[in-house]
Amino acid sequence: MTVQWILNGLLSTVLLLLLSHGGGRVSGQQATPIVVIDGLGTVQGTRGRTAWTDREIYKFYNVRYAEAPVGQQRFRNPVPARPWSGVYNAAAPGRPCPQIGLNVTNDVAPEDCLTLSVFTANPTGSSPVMVYIHGGAFVMGSASDYEPDYLLEKNIVLVVLQYRLGPLGFLSTGTANIPGNVGMLDIILALEWVSQNIRFFGGDSTLVTVFGESAGGAAVSALLYSPLVRNGLFQRAIVQSGSIFSPWATCRSPKDGAMDIARRVNCDRPVEAMEDCLRAVPARRLMEAYEEHKNTQFGITGYPDVSGACIVIGEASPFMPKHPKTIARSSIRSMELMAGTTSQEGLMFWEGVYRYGLSYKPDTMETSWDLLQLIDTINERFGASSNDGAHMWHQIFDTFQTTELDRVNYTELLPGLVDICGNLAIKAPVLQDITRYSRANPGKVFLYSFDYSGISSMYNFSASEDFQYPYPNNSFHAEDLFYLFPLGQRLNEPDSEMAKMMVDLWTSFASSGKPSATRLNISWDPVANFYGPYLKINNGCSVNNNYFDEFTASTERVRQQRSEASFFILSKTIALIAILLGVIKTLL
Repeated sequence: MTVQWILNGLLSTVLLLLLSHGGGRVSGQQATPIVVIDGLGTVQGTRGRTAWTDREIYKFYNVRYAEAPVGQQRFRNPVPARPWSGVYNAAAPGRPCPQIGLNVTNDVAPEDCLTLSVFTANPTGSSPVMVYIHGGAFVMGSASDYEPDYLLEKNIVLVVLQYRLGPLGFLSTGTANIPGNVGMLDIILALEWVSQNIRFFGGDSTLVTVFGESAGGAAVSALLYSPLVRNGLFQRAIVQSGSIFSPWATCRSPKDGAMDIARRVNCDRPVEAMEDCLRAVPARRLMEAYEEHKNTQFGITGYPDVSGACIVIGEASPFMPKHPKTIARSSIRSMELMAGTTSQEGLMFWEGVYRYGLSYKPDTMETSWDLLQLIDTINERFGASSNDGAHMWHQIFDTFQTTELDRVNYTELLPGLVDICGNLAIKAPVLQDITRYSRANPGKVFLYSFDYSGISSMYNFSASEDFQYPYPNNSFHAEDLFYLFPLGQRLNEPDSEMAKMMVDLWTSFASSGKPSATRLNISWDPVANFYGPYLKINNGCSVNNNYFDEFTASTERVRQQRSEASFFILSKTIALIAILLGVIKTLL
């Protein structure tokens, strides 16, 4: 043991001497890449290769940016990582933050998860930096899911960070002891780490783009409005399929939800004693209590009253003192922004309503009155109910044809239900961000709709015997991620071409503030008004002028499929009749 310790110490000393002449950066000639981070310590990573050109890259996993939020630090602001001695092994992914079904044990070790991964092709350069915030409803996900094999085909540095999830990151009792939003403070601290240290990995801290999808997109959106985010922390942002305006992203009654969760873990007592009790509850049980709370509350009132994994507005947390809808135009940041959605966003959210938000199966609808009740319930679950019904009437007559309303066939109406859920959960909220930022930053905001459907499909992960969507060629929620990260899928040639174009668009925006791609033969113009123009991303991309067409994307797609099928049948019928007439003519 003593001899090994001495050898390790000598090795560290030699490595430090070798690196001292390189400005703290890896030379590229070593068997394994090593970086010295001034003021923190030395990290040793591993080497990798990109997917398409076999380019050599350097990978540094599981680098700590904050101390473990355990014991009395649970539910509290993150503390910056302290310096370490020796060489830190960053050659393999670390543990994800605690989440159901993955790694939650009954000890405190899994909560030591505030780490990030850095991927670079040129540690001695000064490349644009892209920082990714993973999605997962603020309750699941990890940095290890997002490898750099596609994005590092381009000259960027990629950072993927982790933050506290579920009640460990977002529970709020409305007091300074458990204020909520600490998961968002984790993200801000990680961005500060990037600002201070990314130069040691070949990144330019003055060219940082933060991007995220779903809950990660909502987190990026929230950062745009938070007064705790200092100017210059990042320069550009990409919001994918999420927004602070999404009804699931914020809490309407955070304290009520915290009390319900506390009751479920036997911590139902006066506030101060309740908070001490919650700090002692095993992480697994706390997560389970949140899931119980969520499933129960969603079935009663809906997303706005689910607490424990959502951003708190006001209260004791300084992260978001007031709702972004109240922020004046003059207070909007100067920022280059790209934002967009997938065509069938609502498939995942309709599945949630179908499974957990209804007391009956909508497949049994018999009259248009049943459809009316169903859409009223959908609006209630997303917090969009109004007593006058104006919103609901608009949804019904903008989505369905009167003949469809009269027939009341569930399978026929299903695409419209998907559209309504997607509009409430994602599309309309993202448009809120676009509207605010394009008005304050003319010429700097870009909008897209991802419409491509490849071999891989996120729908395959949720389809089951009791939930089926019978229509093909959909772009499900998070489908765009298949073409930015290698998520275990195999890409055929068209998929690979789409991935290369997506990588071009995302990295060119990070580099220049304007998305472009060699495979894009049209100009993607910035948003000029509150509805467009926008880029529709598919095999053949197009620039469309009215994003509100995307509010009925599922419905129109299925109608087109039906029309094409009817035309095919009609053509076959006509051809058959022509053959029969020919036969008859011959016989006569």
